[in-house]
Amino acid sequence: MGRRIFFGLLLIGALVALYLLDAKVIGKPVATRIALWLLALAGLYETIKLGARRVECNPGLFLYGAVALVAVVTPYVVMAVPVPATLLALAAVLTAGIRLLGMAPLRSAAAAFPEALLLACAILYTGGLLSFLDRILLTGGVDTALAVVAVSKASDIGGYFAGSLLGRKRIAPAVSPKKTWEGTIIGLLLSAGVAGLLHENLVGTPAFAAAIGFLIGLASFLGDLIESGLKRWAGAKDSAALLPEFGGALDLLDGILVAAPVAVICLYGN
Repeated sequence: MGRRIFFGLLLIGALVALYLLDAKVIGKPVATRIALWLLALAGLYETIKLGARRVECNPGLFLYGAVALVAVVTPYVVMAVPVPATLLALAAVLTAGIRLLGMAPLRSAAAAFPEALLLACAILYTGGLLSFLDRILLTGGVDTALAVVAVSKASDIGGYFAGSLLGRKRIAPAVSPKKTWEGTIIGLLLSAGVAGLLHENLVGTPAFAAAIGFLIGLASFLGDLIESGLKRWAGAKDSAALLPEFGGALDLLDGILVAAPVAVICLYGN
């Protein structure tokens, strides 16, 4: 647990450094957006790598997804406008279609289709969902985006520590054996409390922000379960060995991937 706290503090320090760079030096969320989309690329790679444990994949599948993601994202980052999730969804379908057309003549459709489907889902799961956090960055600013991340991670942190100390009843042992009802409830309450404290960076009164924080925390918990299910399906403990004590980019982003769309709905109504 001590190593986890140490590396967690290092990650928080990296976030603070990005915030200061954008707020005090650049004046707009440039470094933060670049870091966000680099994490999306890392998450894309890890998703495809996990899927390749169960789906027959030819080399170069990640390259297809990376080219699609970079081609869509780069113009919007340069123009300093949010990346549309709908455009990423279209890119996912088109890229998968191109891959399917290219591979079907060489292999049977039964082998080529799962590979193309994995590619589309990987783009949507990483780039598509992170585009909502990108929208928060451009619409609400770095303060609001970091507040959403803090609320999301509060659910994870509270669940981890409370579950380790007080947890007795497992909530989803087949998917995530360490998650407990006690830890989950305390994690959700912590998300609500953090949102109430950060209400000026979110929306409304502390009580209203706390209610939104509870929903964001719940979405984060579900995102964590989804990623845990993906790892169990692939037979892997972590998505990668990128971050000591935390795993890969997906292990870092799991809750945020689902929390970001919920936060956009709660903050902006659509």
